[in-house]
Amino acid sequence: MNRLTIFLVNRVLESGADQLEPSNRLKVGKLEGYLSIFCNLSLFGVKVFLGIISQSIALLADAFHTLMDVATSGVVILGFKLSQKPADAEHPFGHGRAETISSLLIAFLIGLVGIEFLKFSIRRLYNAEELLVDPRMIIIIIITIVIKEIMARVSHEMGELIESDVLKGDAVHHRSDSLSSLLVVVGLIGVRMGWPELDSYMGIGVSIFILYTGFELARNAVDELLGKPPTKEMIDSISYLATAVSGVLNVHDIIVHQYGVKKFISLHLEVGQERTADELHIIADIVENKITKKMYANVVTHIDPVKRDGNIENNIMEMVSPIIDNDELGTIQDLRIMKENGVVSNISFEIPCSIEFMQKDEVQIELKQQIYQTYPHCKIEIKFINQIN
Repeated sequence: MNRLTIFLVNRVLESGADQLEPSNRLKVGKLEGYLSIFCNLSLFGVKVFLGIISQSIALLADAFHTLMDVATSGVVILGFKLSQKPADAEHPFGHGRAETISSLLIAFLIGLVGIEFLKFSIRRLYNAEELLVDPRMIIIIIITIVIKEIMARVSHEMGELIESDVLKGDAVHHRSDSLSSLLVVVGLIGVRMGWPELDSYMGIGVSIFILYTGFELARNAVDELLGKPPTKEMIDSISYLATAVSGVLNVHDIIVHQYGVKKFISLHLEVGQERTADELHIIADIVENKITKKMYANVVTHIDPVKRDGNIENNIMEMVSPIIDNDELGTIQDLRIMKENGVVSNISFEIPCSIEFMQKDEVQIELKQQIYQTYPHCKIEIKFINQIN
């Protein structure tokens, strides 16, 4: 993290404060939002002034692209504030997704602006006007590009610090603005060199950037509303926290529902079946409290009592591992071994797999054939579970 980001964050957080604590996340989110609004409004004023003087459609389009980032930053602030509003009878999971709905609205407005500037740029292409471009104007725009790149990096680093996709998304908007400004510079240089039509082409390019930004924002918002899966890093973190608790043998079926910054997590814990009900209850409580404190989430666990025979389990793993050695398959989970009169009578387990994995039947047949060679009279049950990470 660069010094500027550290300096800014230290202005709102005390030294050693937990950045993921909800009230601290709100402080950092509001800081990024207000900084973005101030910088974008200033840059919008500069660009629209230069655009009017030069009559550059590319520069005017870029100016309003920057103004759209002001609205996006406003959504960032609104989203973080709404995320602090407690759940009520009508909204038992809180108000986090109001931020997503606002993002969808902003995406629609960005799309309208992009379409209008695209139409105007195409008309200008066939009805050329004389443009006035001063070299100092190009230098000023290059300075704005540097400022937007700094803003992009600061926003991304703040997003990494508090694990916020919203701030990372705002960083993308800043970077798209700097790229569109780069196209403006190319257009203005073209005008200086006697190619006035290049400004119209760059105006079309900036309009496409605006439309693409709106599309990406809308797609991310729709993904959130439909239920975007958690990242692999989040799943791995939950699994690590759970298996670190004494008595937990394995973890599977991790499900994460996210409403803004609020998470609702459920998972299955494999625990030795020789433990008492009180012991199982204590283990579940420890896992739930640990994940809750670390990830600020509501956590529910399901206990799967399992009986482990080390020799048999290792033998089955050795037979199965070479067959499921595939990027689309995970390690077997929820392994259960039952015996009758000392002989293995039932073997069951689950295999996490990607939703697109199509060779389930073939793999299941191969697995059963392999296991039957050692345990010919046992019943084998294999389930393929779609993993969400």
